[in-house]
Amino acid sequence: MRGLLSACILALAFAAPADAHDVRQVGEYEFDVGFIGEPVFTGEKSGLELVVTKGGRPIEGLEATLVAEVIYGDAKRNLPLSARPDHPGEYESVFIPTSAGPYTFHLGGSVEGTPIDASFTSSPTGFEEVEELAAGQFPVQFPAPADLAADARRGREAATEMPLALALGVAGTILGLAALGVALAGRRRGAG
Repeated sequence: MRGLLSACILALAFAAPADAHDVRQVGEYEFDVGFIGEPVFTGEKSGLELVVTKGGRPIEGLEATLVAEVIYGDAKRNLPLSARPDHPGEYESVFIPTSAGPYTFHLGGSVEGTPIDASFTSSPTGFEEVEELAAGQFPVQFPAPADLAADARRGREAATEMPLALALGVAGTILGLAALGVALAGRRRGAG
């Protein structure tokens, strides 16, 4: 009996979906905000996931009255909201996070005529922060896209310096050969 009870508890624990969103009251409305498909890794498709209800009733039509933006450090981007077909009160805006860390979703505009100005920032008690792609990779971890971009930039800068390096190398070789020729000519004169 004890084994059956333990198995049931484990089954329920693994069957229950993890709600890693920030759910809170904004005026008379309940806002459920987070990333699409958490956990989220850099370079992978995700975005804002938003559910708005009032007393359990889904609120529709907010893609026309709410304005959303995503904020990371000093960078900001507008997020056009789209209603999810066959899911009343659910909205999304897809983008690809390219840096790990905390993101903020800012929502403004109105809901059923009520002004809205609310921000939701990823945190341990809300929705999850974006993680480096390598955190979810196994068995081989690939470099982060930011590291690859930095390497590419350094390679491009080195490539722009290559013609000058080649020209100096050719000039040095010519001068070296000329000096060798002068030295050999002088040696012949001295030997003769």
